[in-house]
Amino acid sequence: MKFRAIATISLSLLCGLGIGIGLQRYLTTSEQGNALLRRVGLSEYFQSPEAAIPTLDPINPTVPLRIQGRLKLYVLMGQSNMVGKARIPENLSPSANIYSFGNNYRWTIATAPIDDATDQVDVVSHDKFTGFGPAFIFAKTLVSQNSNQFIGLIPCARSGSSITEWQRNLSDETLYGSCLKRVRAASPMGTVAGILFFQGEADTINPQQFPNLQPDADAWAEKFALFAYNFRQDIGSPNTPFIYAQLGQPEDLEGLPNWAQVQQQQASIQIPNGVMIETRDLPMDGIHFTPDSYQIIGQRFAEAINQLSPDTAPIADSNNPTGESPAPESAQ
Repeated sequence: MKFRAIATISLSLLCGLGIGIGLQRYLTTSEQGNALLRRVGLSEYFQSPEAAIPTLDPINPTVPLRIQGRLKLYVLMGQSNMVGKARIPENLSPSANIYSFGNNYRWTIATAPIDDATDQVDVVSHDKFTGFGPAFIFAKTLVSQNSNQFIGLIPCARSGSSITEWQRNLSDETLYGSCLKRVRAASPMGTVAGILFFQGEADTINPQQFPNLQPDADAWAEKFALFAYNFRQDIGSPNTPFIYAQLGQPEDLEGLPNWAQVQQQQASIQIPNGVMIETRDLPMDGIHFTPDSYQIIGQRFAEAINQLSPDTAPIADSNNPTGESPAPESAQ
């Protein structure tokens, strides 16, 4: 009995020593990985989101009665550069023509940040830190060109998400499924007129170093094309205009070995009624963009939508010859 007790104690000490050494090695590796993720702006992806918000009561829309059902809906998908990470410009003004179906499943007059996480319902796409991105200027550009249209923005993006995470899965606990649910919940207010997609940064990471991120630079084009096909089928509109942005060109690509490969994959894609916009010529802040760059990206998204959807193209408006967007109160 005495020998058995001594053996048990010895084994416990050896196991403890082994766990301690392994834990020390893990923490060292983890610290190095976290430093890289912080540098490239992906560390937020691995933070635990806030607790799930209970499902709200039936939607009480703030969209004026006279334009309910008339909104042109645009789905905003991808990762942090669609969410928006820049400082919000001071001169932004809302428009009575632009609404947002928020992460709280309520319609409001759109303002930056479009992807505001306040009262978030779908935790899977929760972004704690959101800022200015391309979506608001995209909508403002369309309205300035044709003030007879009303825009509804549906944010679905999630910082740090890979193309693998956007593959078809109808569960509302996935990015794909939760976005599909949002589109269906928002659809009584109008018709989906386009899908905007800005993603790829996460797939430039070394897959051996960050397997949990599921990067797949080799198959980005194939997975994107399949995703685009499936999502358009699932919303019942297989020819919906689909605009996607190519990755920009950061000054520092350390830790992002597959950046050029993803850019090449994006440039090689050809999907029906789809257009790629370029961003490589625009100033960046790390892997994100400056406020001025996001404004240009928003304008390029609008130009691409006009290219695919003639009914959104600029027109002369005798009641609004300057194309200036009306004030919010004018829609009441």
